[in-house]
Amino acid sequence: MRHRLLLLIAMLGTVALLGAKVAASAADASLNPVTADCNTHGRLTRTYTLSELQLALSTLPADIKEYTDCYDVINRALLAQTGSHSDAAGTGGGSGGSFLPTPVIVILVVLVLGAATFGAVAIRRHRDSDNDSDNDSGSD
Repeated sequence: MRHRLLLLIAMLGTVALLGAKVAASAADASLNPVTADCNTHGRLTRTYTLSELQLALSTLPADIKEYTDCYDVINRALLAQTGSHSDAAGTGGGSGGSFLPTPVIVILVVLVLGAATFGAVAIRRHRDSDNDSDNDSGSD
């Protein structure tokens, strides 16, 4: 029984890792072209329109905003085009939201709830088998 539980935990961990990998790949594929350019090269390799830069800043994912210089790179390009020295995007430099994509969070929650459920079932079965063996030995 213990081996089955360990196997189940290992399988759930593998599914979680694969789910995170798929979600990360999907998130990279759905990036705004400006954001993807900056995230790949650490700078902008093309010239973008004012609206493209503004859209990139307004839709910049929290993890890229927090862990890369893309916010500053895109904001500088935007300021260079407008000639302004204020925060052109209208947002601060702080991060918001989670560093994990929503699908990864959902997968993790489902896995934790599943593990808790399987753990509770295993404990109940263990108790029931102990009670049955105690009742059997007490009737002799």
